[in-house]
Amino acid sequence: MLNVRSLRFRLALWYFCSVAAIFALAAGGYWFGVRGALNHALDQGLRYRLIGLQRFLENIDAAGNEGIAEELNETSQLAELYQILDANGNLIAESGSLAHHHVPVKPPRELGYEIRYVTGGTGDFELRLAWQKVTVHGRTLILGVADPQRKYEGILRAFTSVLLLSTVFILSAATLCGVWLGRRALRPVARITDGARAITESNLSARLAVPDSRDELQQLSETLNDMLARIEQSFARTRQFTADASHELRAPITLIDTAAQYSLRRERSREELVDSMRKILRESRRMTALIDDLLLLARGDSHRAAPDLELMDAAPLLSELAEQAAARAAEKNIRIALQLGNGALPVMANEMKLRRLLLILLDNAFKFTPPGGEVTLAGRLDEAEVVIRVTDTGSGISPADLPHIFERFWRADKVRSREAGGTGLGLAIAKQIADQHGAQLDVQSTVGRGSTFTVRLPQAAG
Repeated sequence: MLNVRSLRFRLALWYFCSVAAIFALAAGGYWFGVRGALNHALDQGLRYRLIGLQRFLENIDAAGNEGIAEELNETSQLAELYQILDANGNLIAESGSLAHHHVPVKPPRELGYEIRYVTGGTGDFELRLAWQKVTVHGRTLILGVADPQRKYEGILRAFTSVLLLSTVFILSAATLCGVWLGRRALRPVARITDGARAITESNLSARLAVPDSRDELQQLSETLNDMLARIEQSFARTRQFTADASHELRAPITLIDTAAQYSLRRERSREELVDSMRKILRESRRMTALIDDLLLLARGDSHRAAPDLELMDAAPLLSELAEQAAARAAEKNIRIALQLGNGALPVMANEMKLRRLLLILLDNAFKFTPPGGEVTLAGRLDEAEVVIRVTDTGSGISPADLPHIFERFWRADKVRSREAGGTGLGLAIAKQIADQHGAQLDVQSTVGRGSTFTVRLPQAAG
């Protein structure tokens, strides 16, 4: 069944219409050109006949109008259709053929000594006429010669018939060529379509064949392969995220189940029951925090949690966070240092979101800094940016682990991080918040010497 909406049909139709339009323009030009050439030939013949009639009148010695008419009737050297009038437009002589057809012929007004070509006659006997005013033996005469328009009509009709036959042939050929070209042009597209249709969730690693044609089809194939690579990577991250989330949720659920079963297996003392309930409460809180983090990341991924940004000074926020962190630093015997200049740090930000980002970085620094170490919170203006740094003197991150630290559920030391209460989502949330603010979050670290997390926020005017 013919699909009139298909690209193949439209290509064939466009090709047919293009050829038809070009041929119509060319045929019309040829037809008008041939007709013009035939009319020009007819006019040239009339011109020569006018010259011949004038010379004939100059060579005869006739007195008066009657003498001219008698001389013209006696000779057979002149054309069949002619008229001779005096200066006032009175008829002197007329060919018998013209008189026989009773054709009303009148010279054009304001006729001069230049040849004038006009069309006249009747519908059954159309004429092409040439008129000229001449002076013969000191007398002004008006000469007119005519030829039937149908003289070259046979040639024009034959040429028209050839054009019509050519039209049928050319348009038929254009239709076939359009269909053939449409199939040939879209054959590679069909192969790409079949190849893309064969790729499913189970074989996302498959790729389309890229033709070495250096054209749009090669670009299309390469673009689709790049898209498939991104889709495969996204699916892999989703599967890994699902597996990691299931694993993280399984641990607290298992501990809750174990603690409950232990409490119910036999009679327990009050101290044992309290200990079991504490374990259940700790794991339920951990699971709640994990679920909250997952929901936060999901909202950010769907752009439903885009924060409202407003102009604020980040310097007071840094001072407040450093003051809040001092108590935790004292518990772990860690020094906390704040480095701020005298000026303001104007940024467009959501204070709650920015606070959470910095708390995540500070919490991460405290987790991996041993007692006796130092955590530094610094903020300064750097050209058109507000730069905030959180530096610690902890164990640092190996170069192999640095590219992965912002991935969800990723931990350099899984056992140690889980014991510290982490879910592996903190830095992923921090990166998402930074992206929502149009900020850049990066890290520099040296194993054994510590790490520096840097947030670069665009400086706000005012």
